[in-house]
Amino acid sequence: MNRSENVTVKQVGNMTFMRCAAALLIVFLMSGCWNRRELNELSVVLAMGIDYKDDQYMVTVQVVDPSQMSRNRAAERSPTHVYTEKAATIFEALRKVTTQSSRKLYFSQMLLLLFDEDVARSGIKEPLDFLFRDHEVRPDFNIAVARGRSAKDIMSFVTPMEVLPAMDLYKSLRVSEKAWAPTAAVNVKTIMENLTKKGIEPVLTGLTLEGDIEKGMLGENIKQPLTYANFKFKGIGIFRDDRLIGWLNDSDSKSFSYITNHVSNTVSYVKCPRSNGVFNVEVKQAKVKAVPIMKAGKPFVNLNVFIEANVAEVQCELDLTDEAIFLAMQTNASEKLKQIIANGIHHVQDTYGVDIYGFGELFHRKYPTYWHQQVEEWDHIFSNLPVEVTMNYKLRKFGKIISPIANNPRQDKE
Repeated sequence: MNRSENVTVKQVGNMTFMRCAAALLIVFLMSGCWNRRELNELSVVLAMGIDYKDDQYMVTVQVVDPSQMSRNRAAERSPTHVYTEKAATIFEALRKVTTQSSRKLYFSQMLLLLFDEDVARSGIKEPLDFLFRDHEVRPDFNIAVARGRSAKDIMSFVTPMEVLPAMDLYKSLRVSEKAWAPTAAVNVKTIMENLTKKGIEPVLTGLTLEGDIEKGMLGENIKQPLTYANFKFKGIGIFRDDRLIGWLNDSDSKSFSYITNHVSNTVSYVKCPRSNGVFNVEVKQAKVKAVPIMKAGKPFVNLNVFIEANVAEVQCELDLTDEAIFLAMQTNASEKLKQIIANGIHHVQDTYGVDIYGFGELFHRKYPTYWHQQVEEWDHIFSNLPVEVTMNYKLRKFGKIISPIANNPRQDKE
């Protein structure tokens, strides 16, 4: 065999090897997931509630029925099922659910986790351990506290707007945070960070039921325009470490949302200048910058508040074309918001003494030496921390009409 023929044989051999390698690679890529599970083998959990009863965790899960979601006709049965079990640990209670369900629970699509007040006051680290640790649980669900009701009741409640109750609760929490400042949609990532950081304490929004609760558990609850019962997000709960210690009212909750930059849109009523009555403003943009300062070795915080708002409703006699009147309205709106923010801070300092705003974290970043010297005393320092609020408030628009309707009575036709 001559040299040219020898080269040709080697080339053919190399090409054959490459083809075999490519074929094997394709086989591996097309083999699918080694640990795949079919949908008809799983119960997809959308929400989970945790109560504490008889010295055990009572875990309630709301799972979706895929067969009902796939039909284009009226459902013959509930689109979700609720299972409840008790055990000393969360994981054990969830495994006991298999005695009621033929499918294993699957948590990657969970939207909402709900603690009752007893669990929240005794500590949420233990029940969260399983959810932080389990590889199937995606860390993007929201957490709330069942206020005045058991988590089991809320998991079993038939909500009016969405086919899936968990989706209704989840969407309402997200929308209310954007359109109504006294609520906060807190996800599990934020809780994980705040439980491990120094200088900031966790908060969670409260969720309760109102009306005839027994009828609210039945399908008839949504078969008329006025439901027998409904859910409501109410107040923000304050934690010290992982334990619930109290609740903020609507005004103080709104103060918290402004300071932590969770306000994208909200409304507020303000006293009219030089006239009886009130007007409403709609906040369109809100930004608060907290600046930590050391003065003579003492900590101090300056809150710079930037607000843009529109006049949304006027219930008094005002001439909005008068620049002096319009500026007076702006001043009144600015002063009221300044008072809300300041009062909220003072109430948290005097009543609870825990830093839910993250001021300590700001000092940690800017003055690390001071922080490491005072970190163990921060709760006491925060309770006496001077906070100055500086307002930059702008009213921009007043809508399609200039003066209030009361100023332009309809003239009778001749």
